[in-house]
Amino acid sequence: MKLFLQSIAISIGIHLLFFLGTYVAGIIRTMNYTPDFEAAGSFSSEVTFGTTYTSSPLLLPITFISVAVIAGALITLYRSKSTAY
Repeated sequence: MKLFLQSIAISIGIHLLFFLGTYVAGIIRTMNYTPDFEAAGSFSSEVTFGTTYTSSPLLLPITFISVAVIAGALITLYRSKSTAY
């Protein structure tokens, strides 16, 4: 049970680090952005409808479980190595 909880905690930590890093990078890029209107030329006044890329809703649970399994394997490997010496 302890290994399971440690694996879940590591997975949560890695996912939070990834999402917060992406969020902070976006904020920094937005704050430092200065548009160059002269180089852009003319802007179109038409609206274009289309599709955007959306990832699968299963992506987050799959990566969460995968990272937890990998973390559990690494914890088990670390414990077996430390008890061997």
